Amino acid sequence: MLKGEYEKQLATITLFPYREDVWRENAIPAQKMMTALVNSIARYQKVVLGVLPGMKDKIREQYAFESDVELFEVEYDDCWARDMLGSVCFDDNDKKICALGFNAYGGRMYASWDKDAALNETLTSRLFGYEISRYPVTMEWGNITPDGNGTIFIVEDSVVNDNRNPSMSKAQIEKILLKATGSKQIVWLPYGLEGDETGGHIDNVLAFADKHTMLLSYTDDKTNPHYKVTQNLYKLLSSVKDADGNYYNIVKLPVPSFHMRTESDSSNILDVAGSYSRKSGDVVLYTYVNYAQVNGAVILPSFGLKEDKEAYKIVKEVYPDRDIIMLDASEAYLGGGGFHCLTKHIN
Repeated sequence: MLKGEYEKQLATITLFPYREDVWRENAIPAQKMMTALVNSIARYQKVVLGVLPGMKDKIREQYAFESDVELFEVEYDDCWARDMLGSVCFDDNDKKICALGFNAYGGRMYASWDKDAALNETLTSRLFGYEISRYPVTMEWGNITPDGNGTIFIVEDSVVNDNRNPSMSKAQIEKILLKATGSKQIVWLPYGLEGDETGGHIDNVLAFADKHTMLLSYTDDKTNPHYKVTQNLYKLLSSVKDADGNYYNIVKLPVPSFHMRTESDSSNILDVAGSYSRKSGDVVLYTYVNYAQVNGAVILPSFGLKEDKEAYKIVKEVYPDRDIIMLDASEAYLGGGGFHCLTKHIN
């Protein structure tokens, strides 16, 4: 079974941004953001930072890291560790890496993803020695959130479709995922948030603070483009019961309106065939629920918006015994995701 992300962790895996067709200004702002994120986590637990072969010394010269950050040289296509790295599944006292197929979000984000698809072997297994079990469903792990009590939550749109699993029915996919994760049930949400370039990931929708408590992206503002979706998802989730037959405690976490990409946001991003276009004027999704949980802390996105203070207050109330570290996540979302997307916890 998958443990909750709120449970004790051994380490966090991250990957250093470098793609100039994804990240602006030669990826330097993204690298600074990643350094701040990695160092914040490393004050609480070990962090493995994947870097390209031959780049470790140069990166250490350019950026200062906490002592509990290990730079590990490995080939990879992009830095979304959450999505392509398998999750640790527990079977009694045995642990294994449950690996799914990865195809760069239905082939939408970049033209080649073979190195990302191999990361379970080239990184996770090499570092931690876990056995890898592969399952024939193609999807991203950022679209699987466990409650830690036998239920997993998934956005259906970006799994049951022609660009991930064209020859499989929802029932076939569910059977495989239940076996892979050792779960008792799956809660399928029909869609994710508007503007999610992955096609819709659950980690932009909700997160669990304990097995009973979920934080849900939500707005009561009818002018917010997320209003209809979050209202519908709240109604749906209010009727869901966990594996023990209990309703969840749903905590509403504000979701800001879209950020509209500026000329500066797209500065010097290379236009490469097969890569997702990032032009000024495009919609950029922001959410607070895409945070990273670590031992003793929550690394919470901030955006320089009025909702930042409210989000901090709510998360602090839900996690009274943890430090709440707010970091600017704007750069992460310009590349397509948040702190949860950029980190992979290892139990």
